[in-house]
Amino acid sequence: MTFATTSGGDHDRPGAPRAVRRAWSGSAPASHARAPLPRAEYAAARCRPPLTPVPGGVYPVSGRDAPPEPLLVPRHPWELPLAVAAALATLCLLGMAAHTLWTATEVTHRWFGLAVLAVPAGSWTARGLRHAEQRAESVRISPTQFPEAYHAIHRLSARMGLAFVPDAYVALGSGAPHATADGHGTRRYIVISSDLFEVGGRLRDPDGFRFLVAHQLGHIAAGHTSPLLRGATSLGRLLPVLGPALARAMEYTADNHAHAHCPEGAHAIRLLAGGKYLYPEVNLSEMAERGRTDRGPFLFLYTLLSSRPANTRRMAALRDRDRPGRVFL
Repeated sequence: MTFATTSGGDHDRPGAPRAVRRAWSGSAPASHARAPLPRAEYAAARCRPPLTPVPGGVYPVSGRDAPPEPLLVPRHPWELPLAVAAALATLCLLGMAAHTLWTATEVTHRWFGLAVLAVPAGSWTARGLRHAEQRAESVRISPTQFPEAYHAIHRLSARMGLAFVPDAYVALGSGAPHATADGHGTRRYIVISSDLFEVGGRLRDPDGFRFLVAHQLGHIAAGHTSPLLRGATSLGRLLPVLGPALARAMEYTADNHAHAHCPEGAHAIRLLAGGKYLYPEVNLSEMAERGRTDRGPFLFLYTLLSSRPANTRRMAALRDRDRPGRVFL
């Protein structure tokens, strides 16, 4: 499936929500009042109240809550080739390590082989500790704690066709709003910065919040948090160019999910550039244009080694929906 939009994206459509058009034109107000959806879109987006969660927070979404046919969101064109390359690199490195461990006569070489073979196990342990940290330190979103966020996550999970609703935690923010998705074993969870909430627990920007959550749920829907994928590409992700390129392609895929299910919240990408106080002043179109025109050897090197797409390039990809985000050049 491809996005059948003009080069300006959904934000240029006459029927697009007013908040979206203001964000891309650079005239967004300081307040964060939510623009009402058209009646037809609002009715289509509604779903019945979510089920009461079982302990642990991962539970099925009933058939009555899920839409009959979830949207088919395309992956970034570079994601699968890079994932295959990372898996092949992992296989080769494991084979070399096993051969070194079997044939080496010097202790140093054997230790090197053991270290390489231990990387997948170390990655598994690190993810388990990260999950344990959230369970021990963060606030778990529930019907009684951050109910507005709770219902938003449930509705998005149903609309995106997930068979379960992942755990969701609120972690203490550091002034830079963010959210992450991860998994360990059969569990999947997302972590949301407290900077996305107002005093009293209400959402600072409901549309923007849903876009950021849909991005993280997109990682889960696309299988990016799968232990099998993580293990199969664990060593390939450590390579300087291959690993960051795969991570950038996955970010673009998650952005595709977020834009497909919550296009009215695409202005939330400004949070990554301006922070929670200044982001309404960020002109998305101006930054997106720089993503298409800025060039330079050090900019190229920075992009090549970064595990996330540059803000300017992500904004360009969200604006121009007929072209995938730039992973390399």
